[in-house]
Amino acid sequence: MSTETTVLPYFNQPAPEIVPMVHLEAGHKGALMQHFLTLTSRDRYLRFGYAISDEQMQNYINQIDFDQDEIFGIFNHKLELIAVAHIGISRMPKDTGEAEFGVSVIPKAQGKGFGYRLFQRAVLFARNHGIQTLTLQCLSENGPMMHIVRKAGMTAQSSHGETMASLKIPPANLPSVLDEWMQSASARADLAIKKMTYRAAAPG
Repeated sequence: MSTETTVLPYFNQPAPEIVPMVHLEAGHKGALMQHFLTLTSRDRYLRFGYAISDEQMQNYINQIDFDQDEIFGIFNHKLELIAVAHIGISRMPKDTGEAEFGVSVIPKAQGKGFGYRLFQRAVLFARNHGIQTLTLQCLSENGPMMHIVRKAGMTAQSSHGETMASLKIPPANLPSVLDEWMQSASARADLAIKKMTYRAAAPG
């Protein structure tokens, strides 16, 4: 059985409050692995769609193309990577202009809206980098992801326990470019301050 839902357009929604989200690179692989190890077995299942092992998770991280894909992360004041979004840009000729969104949030940071804020950041990235459609695929029992689907007004189809959703992305404009620049600069400054504060507070 299949159902389809379309609600209010995402781009009619108010501008979000800025939450510092850092662009992650290959040098952050260790932090990414620690992030995923912090997830519960249930969180892992919902994020990846199956009971992923530590070894499979390490392979997933090692296979990320940091030059093509985009990874965003939110660090707390202890420099823990509490939330991560992976924007996987399609390499298939038939899917040119598409990217897939995936997100995970560690248990102690869940329920605070970080997943949706990362989705909003992903949309902004997509808009300014020529991506025309942002998609996500999740288990239909994944409440947080389904919340994102509904709140963003994505077009969604559910079948056999899985949901495929998509959002059409308009072309970039000057406000979107300036918004991304401001968010990137703010995130870099925020992380630098957190690093200085953390090191100053460290014993010895």
